Amino acid sequence: MGKLANLVREYEARKGLLDQLAVALEIGLRECVGELSRIDRIAVRVKDPSSFARKASRYKVPLEEIEDQVAGRILVHFVSDIDRVSNRLCARFSVVEGFRHEPERDAEFGYESHHHVFLIPDHLKPDGWEAFDPMPTTFEVQIRTLFMHAYAEPQHDFAYKGGELPREIQRQLAWIAASAWGADRAYEQVRAHFSAEESAGS
Repeated sequence: MGKLANLVREYEARKGLLDQLAVALEIGLRECVGELSRIDRIAVRVKDPSSFARKASRYKVPLEEIEDQVAGRILVHFVSDIDRVSNRLCARFSVVEGFRHEPERDAEFGYESHHHVFLIPDHLKPDGWEAFDPMPTTFEVQIRTLFMHAYAEPQHDFAYKGGELPREIQRQLAWIAASAWGADRAYEQVRAHFSAEESAGS
């Protein structure tokens, strides 16, 4: 049996523990930010073994180093909500890194998402965690608006189909990304308008 197949078997042997960790982390995220306004959903998932296999070749010790074996996603209504959620998470969990995915050039439109990598809190690790070595030390949280998510999820699925996309399809995807970007900015202006009216009336 090849090295990759062995890695996937080891990952599958650990998946029950990762599933338990995902449940605990989702509860922790809800306790941390759940009472904030304008949050649409909070979810935590465990990476599928096939997805783990596609990523494993990039790492020396994938069972430990792949940061999103367990990953959370928080969807918010407005762009300005991202910082509110991010600040709350960073005050609660130990930060490894934070970064923003966005197109490299100002004139481009495409995938956008705010990512944080945190250390897994020891008290959330399920019983039996120490029986396996190596194990992941981190988990990832993505924060997106609903419009960022509406573009990102189908686009992510298309990317795994492989092959070069026809020019017209690439243009259509760019138009969808631009529309999502514009919708976020328009909604932010509407939010700011009503927020200013409320402040003036108080």
